[in-house]
Amino acid sequence: MKILTNKAKTQKWYRKPLDGCVSSKGKPYNITLKKGTVNKLLVMFAGGGASWNEDTAAKPVTALTALGKKEALYISDVSPMILRLMHVGILNTNDRRNPFHNWHILALPYATADFHIGNNKYAYKDVKAGNKVLHHNGMKNVEAALDVLKEFIRETPEMLVIAGLSAGAFGCVAHCPQIRNLYPDCNNVVVYSESSHLHSSLWPHIAKDVWKVSSDLANYIKSEDLIVDLFRYAQDNMPSHTLFLHFNSLWDKEFIKFMNKMNYGRYSVEPQSLQEYNDTLINAVRKLKSEITDYSYFLTDYRKNQKDGTTPHNFSAASKLLYGKTQDGMSIANWLMRAFEKKPLDIGKEFVKQ
Repeated sequence: MKILTNKAKTQKWYRKPLDGCVSSKGKPYNITLKKGTVNKLLVMFAGGGASWNEDTAAKPVTALTALGKKEALYISDVSPMILRLMHVGILNTNDRRNPFHNWHILALPYATADFHIGNNKYAYKDVKAGNKVLHHNGMKNVEAALDVLKEFIRETPEMLVIAGLSAGAFGCVAHCPQIRNLYPDCNNVVVYSESSHLHSSLWPHIAKDVWKVSSDLANYIKSEDLIVDLFRYAQDNMPSHTLFLHFNSLWDKEFIKFMNKMNYGRYSVEPQSLQEYNDTLINAVRKLKSEITDYSYFLTDYRKNQKDGTTPHNFSAASKLLYGKTQDGMSIANWLMRAFEKKPLDIGKEFVKQ
């Protein structure tokens, strides 16, 4: 992938190193951008795990952990391979079925273990490597990326979609006000958060003491439902016409393991952790539906594994799940398109019924 220059061609991806921006390992951080053929803009936040204490900080994904069965809890660097792997599913703009195939796109890789919102050099002790630092640099990386975006796409877009998957699904909600502020005259704004439920009493501590998020965010992160707090923050700081979209699979395998690790120290799927995840997810969606104006959800138990009771994690990262009719005869791609046409739907209503 070539480095971005002033002569960017349409429908071609470029990478852009950001001066002074780093991954959790302290290595240079890159974003990727594409100029489309229509005046619509997607800002996409990638996911890739998290760290919240010394134990998790010492467990990044490596070549060895990828091959073995050791705990590996976050992507720690933006390698050329990571940049290539990002451009699948919803970022595969060669696929004409993709609602965003001809849009302008900024894609933000994720390698800071802080949901793109941290601002801290976290010192910790690795049993094998001794004293180390994990750079929770998400906030600065996003701010620098938005400076590049404003130069890359100067014209106000007809539609602005701010989206994210997994860890990026929290980040996109947290950052949507400052992204929208780049284009204050855009009156067609959608925020799409996919796979974003982790229920834990640790969130206020993590936000304030470990990731050291901005004070305006920290003031909202008060409960065990981080995504509920972030949606509240977004609604209070976004225009009243903003449409909020929220997708989750009901028995999300990756997040069940993460939630079990956060709350009980075990990175595993257990009967108790399955039910706790499902119960707290449904409660969070009910809260959001009652509190957030113009909020629509998509819930599914599609492809529930008969052995362990789990469902897939990121649907929009896989074409079969993005375009397949995964719930109530509706695909995620078609659900998004209906929302963009001002016809949003709640999918999976039977799961939310009291």
